Amino acid sequence: GTELLPTASTRATWRAVRALLHPHRLLACGAAATLLGGTAAGLLVPPILGHIVDLVLDHRGPGSITAPIGWLLLAALAQSALSAVADMLVAKRVETMLATRRERVVERALDLPLERVEQAGSGDLIARISGDVSVIANAVRSALPVLAGAALTVALTLVGLAALDWRFALAGLLAAPIQLHTLRWYLARSTPVYAAERVAEGARTQQLLDSIGGSDTVRAFGLHRLHVEAVRRRSRAALDYALASNRLSTRFFGRLNLAEFVGLGAILTTGFWLVGGGAVTVGAAAAAALYFHRLFDPINALLG
Repeated sequence: GTELLPTASTRATWRAVRALLHPHRLLACGAAATLLGGTAAGLLVPPILGHIVDLVLDHRGPGSITAPIGWLLLAALAQSALSAVADMLVAKRVETMLATRRERVVERALDLPLERVEQAGSGDLIARISGDVSVIANAVRSALPVLAGAALTVALTLVGLAALDWRFALAGLLAAPIQLHTLRWYLARSTPVYAAERVAEGARTQQLLDSIGGSDTVRAFGLHRLHVEAVRRRSRAALDYALASNRLSTRFFGRLNLAEFVGLGAILTTGFWLVGGGAVTVGAAAAAALYFHRLFDPINALLG
């Protein structure tokens, strides 16, 4: 029977990642520092906007907002410049890592004994070299920079909320239990589906190779209907798993939207209570709401 090529464990995967990162650790540190600076610059915007709100409510003259608007412009320029440099450093590191990974994959594939390839089927090997490497490349190019930026944004935003008033940070954390429960729910269901999808894609590739590579024999024995049906069945199985993973993803982000509603509602309620008690200004409450609203995309990206 067919014995598919082994799949790496989580520990083996992280070991491979560390080996790839090790030669580029200085570049990685530089990218992280630049990304931290860009994220910090972007987080200056909510408190500045909150300050403008307070100036307007105090009926200050139009000239009073000139300096805050200048600070807003400087913060936006600093965030854009630092983010661009960070993206460049990350891209340089990532593309080098991917090139190394591709070389090792091809070397490993060429070193496999022929009987092992025949045992697994050439379709499984081709799916690993093409499909799996493509998945890794897309994840590293798009997910890695987003993941790093999102993690920094979430951490620094919680610090910013606490700086306004510790109760704002506490209110924002009410969304965390829903988010963590959603993440556990999603991982428990999606991991088997994604793994099965990769196997189904390998089986589909193998069937295509068998049907197309042996087309002369298929025609000679009149087996074309059987092979068309086999290709359809294998393709349908791969499609079903892809649709299942998409449905899980949709439900996942729907539940995260509920967490956003709970967190933002808690921030607004806390702000109303603190402003009424004179503990904070309206501008501070507005800044807290803006801080939490800015977390929607980073948290979704981080958990996703």
